[in-house]
Amino acid sequence: MALEVRNKKPLPKAETQKFENYALNIDKMLRNKLEAAQRAQVVSYKLSEGNIVFSTDAVLFELIDIALSQYFNKLSEQNCNVKVTDTFDNTVVNRTKRVYRVIKADGVRYTLNVYVTTSRFLLNGKNCMEFLEDDMPNINAIVDFLCVSNNIDLKVFNDLLVEKLTEFLSKQSTNALSAACAAITINNCREDSDKCPGCNRACKTNSVLCTKGSHWIHYHCQKLKKDEIEQLASSPDESFCCRFCKTSDTSAPSKTLNECE
Repeated sequence: MALEVRNKKPLPKAETQKFENYALNIDKMLRNKLEAAQRAQVVSYKLSEGNIVFSTDAVLFELIDIALSQYFNKLSEQNCNVKVTDTFDNTVVNRTKRVYRVIKADGVRYTLNVYVTTSRFLLNGKNCMEFLEDDMPNINAIVDFLCVSNNIDLKVFNDLLVEKLTEFLSKQSTNALSAACAAITINNCREDSDKCPGCNRACKTNSVLCTKGSHWIHYHCQKLKKDEIEQLASSPDESFCCRFCKTSDTSAPSKTLNECE
């Protein structure tokens, strides 16, 4: 979720990119953004195990994220070593984290971690205070300029974000509840004597009807994933063929030419 603002120069790209082996949980990220949008519009600092964690509201975070890119891009042009690393989930689309490793000409060094999904920053290194005292005022000046030039009112934008996220997440929860109710209805509309071909136990709950074999099979015996179960629960009238029936079809010997005649 990025705030669109007008910039005279394009933002720099990371020198290094990393990719996680998981897909970002969009629903969880949006709930984190909702929580961030409801924070007070100030930067709060917290000392944690020698590191400094600071949090902002959702809109201010997006502005600081842009300001950091502009500021460190300028520093890198002034004999300052700034290494930027972006981390994405396995879709190669969602950026989850950005890391700035800074070494200035006078020896000052620190690392700033930008956590996109939670609207938080983690500052560590032996010169953290230099960042807060020397760099942060300049970054705040860029943020102020972005607000003025783009006519951004933090409270108005955060309130709008809270409204839209609450509405969207409410619809998501309603859809999930409907799917769960449909699954309960399906599971209760069968005879206790229905046996699962995977474990030979009664399919009383958590199972799906194989329309080809006219029998029920447990979700775990079919090795169904969560999204597959939700899809089946939301479409109870669609045909479904279990893995056992599919295997019997593919393993059936094919007829020879003479047998077909």
